[in-house]
Amino acid sequence: MYLDGYNDEHLFKLLQDGSETAFNTIFNRYSKRLYVEAYKRLQDTEEGNDIVQEVFFWLWDRRNVLETPQCLKAYLVQVVRNKCIDLIRKKTSTRSKKQQYIWLADTQTTITPIENKELGRLLAVAINSVTPASRMAFEQLYLHKKSLKEIADEMNINVQSVKNHIHRALKVLRENLKHSLS
Repeated sequence: MYLDGYNDEHLFKLLQDGSETAFNTIFNRYSKRLYVEAYKRLQDTEEGNDIVQEVFFWLWDRRNVLETPQCLKAYLVQVVRNKCIDLIRKKTSTRSKKQQYIWLADTQTTITPIENKELGRLLAVAINSVTPASRMAFEQLYLHKKSLKEIADEMNINVQSVKNHIHRALKVLRENLKHSLS
């Protein structure tokens, strides 16, 4: 059946009934225009062709649930635009993640066992310079992963006092390690 003389509304109704001839007629009528739209947005021949194929696959797959559009050409152009936007977002997200990974990989430093041992020694000296109560609160929080409430109960003090001890410990550690590492 040759359908070139049919209007879009009639073609769409035939498409909804499963007519492959109607589908092919719509494809032949609009695929070039849709490609131009996709290429204009993506500036890539392969991606433009892929988007057009994806739109027609989507159209065929969803033909039973789609309502007849007022203007099929404008409807398909809008679908192409949306698919292009989705692709651009996906590529941007992927590119951003790759850039973050590259940046992290470039900024990671490898610590040799000797450097690690020296850092451990410097940290031990710095921790030993903290008052016993502050050191205990610090170690319980950061080394033993206890909550402030648990620490307060163990030390028989209130939570604010635990916070104050930890604050003092961190201040002393920062000062000692700043001088040692600079």
